[in-house]
Amino acid sequence: MKGIKFICICCILGMTGIHGVSAQSGDNLLNILSGELNKHYRELQGEKLPPYYMNYRIIDTRSTTIITSFGTLRDNQSRHTRVMIPHIRLGDTTLDNYKYYPMGSEVTESGISSAVLPIDDGNNEDAIRQEIWMEASSRYAFAVDIYERTKAQTKVNVKNEDKAPYFSAAPVESYYEAPFPADRLKVDAEAWIARLKKISALFNENMNIMQGDATLTYDVERRYFVDTEGRSVVQNLPYARVMIQGNVMALDGMRLPLYLSYFAYDPADLPSDEQMMADTREMIKTLAALREAPVADPYTGPALLSGAASGVFFHEIFGHRLEGQRMKTDEDGQTFKQMVGENVLAPDFQVSDDPTLTSYAGKELNGHYKFDDQGIRAERVNVVVDGKLRDFLMTRVPIDGFPKTNGHARASDGFDPVSRQSNLCIETKAPKTQQELRAMLIEEAKKQNKEYGYFFKEVTSGLTYTGTSSTNSFNVTPLVVYRVYTDGRPDELVRGVILIGTPLSMFSNIVCAGDDPSVFVGICGAESGGVQVTAISPTILVNKVETQRTAKSSVLPPVLPRVYVPQK
Repeated sequence: MKGIKFICICCILGMTGIHGVSAQSGDNLLNILSGELNKHYRELQGEKLPPYYMNYRIIDTRSTTIITSFGTLRDNQSRHTRVMIPHIRLGDTTLDNYKYYPMGSEVTESGISSAVLPIDDGNNEDAIRQEIWMEASSRYAFAVDIYERTKAQTKVNVKNEDKAPYFSAAPVESYYEAPFPADRLKVDAEAWIARLKKISALFNENMNIMQGDATLTYDVERRYFVDTEGRSVVQNLPYARVMIQGNVMALDGMRLPLYLSYFAYDPADLPSDEQMMADTREMIKTLAALREAPVADPYTGPALLSGAASGVFFHEIFGHRLEGQRMKTDEDGQTFKQMVGENVLAPDFQVSDDPTLTSYAGKELNGHYKFDDQGIRAERVNVVVDGKLRDFLMTRVPIDGFPKTNGHARASDGFDPVSRQSNLCIETKAPKTQQELRAMLIEEAKKQNKEYGYFFKEVTSGLTYTGTSSTNSFNVTPLVVYRVYTDGRPDELVRGVILIGTPLSMFSNIVCAGDDPSVFVGICGAESGGVQVTAISPTILVNKVETQRTAKSSVLPPVLPRVYVPQK
């Protein structure tokens, strides 16, 4: 799962978007990074294989993590890290070191390659420059090796590969944000410890609960980007998140976790203790019911997916297949590459991916950024309009028919960026009410001679395969699933359900969507590491899904009860 030998650019935007030129000139780390890039680029022009393009990135992160469990502090730590990642392209746009290695030269034979820099740039300039030089030298040597392999592979490669170049021209733009003030870089640890203890202590109300955690993470990323075409981008990306997790074990050994998640750009904007505690109490009730719930049988038939569930569903099954760089080689299944202009969803469905969004339905979105990791301004991409596929999420690596980037190159520490989702939004022009959707589910179940349909209320994660080396399928793990009976019996909670299938079949079975958009915030792990993403979706009705049972556990429930010692 999960590329010009010229410097002139088709569109020069100059210095549009700079915030505070004087502040920019006083940013010592930016000056060091830019100076080292320009020096190294000039020096490497004298090599047998000179680079035709280079960029350097720094991700400077201040992190706070506080974890409490059952009312007790388990971890409290703060870190300041600074990682530098070089990107070097050899050859030209028709044949470079990324042709058959589109996910980059970031993974060397010794592992993920990046430089850990000193965090005090005022007193460690020489050490910072040394680390940048060493990492760039290592990456250049690896790029040469990859380029030689690429030339050899070209002689035997199949002829039906993507014919687009491996790197595209793009606007040159610079942007600068001043550093956050000191009080935005940290939290009041003692206050948050007290709050999280109070929340996680609620899990002591049920002695069958085996895990009861409340966690705060607050990361402030300051991202630097400079390249040899003249781009210079510095932006701040803050992420504050509370995660609440509970876990019980059924008598047959099946583990049953549930999660709550809250996100904001500023810790001060996270929900009140009262709201989080009320939500936690509801979680505890559901955990108790799950422990006693029957195991579901394999099933095919109609289902409702809540907004949270369908958001993950679309992210895994649809979104990853819209990431353009995946379709550069025949190793990818290229599910939708030849379907541009064709119906892929019902005519009332609209799908966009918009990193410029900061909020939706009153909730802040963690997939937001202003510039991507190739220094390109972020753009909204309308990938599906009135049910028809129109576009892909593009980086500076073009594919046939899509020659330009739209600002969707993303990566975490140590990785070169590839096409990734940001804020994926599913909308409908013909929303149904919840009552209408439930009635349609029951009607469809009767039509298919089913005793019940399914309602997937909560999911935790998903897994999808887009390559040709394995079945092009998906796997989504629901946490809270109900049988909705056609004869009027109360809905029944079940457990042990895995939602499986293949993408084209699944999407052809989507009937309609509701009027209740839900926001699901998470971190997506793929070829370029873990990136912040949001999925926004209403409840959807699917006339046929397929499920299988969760693998039987070989673990037995604990013999001794959990001991609760009240805190003094």
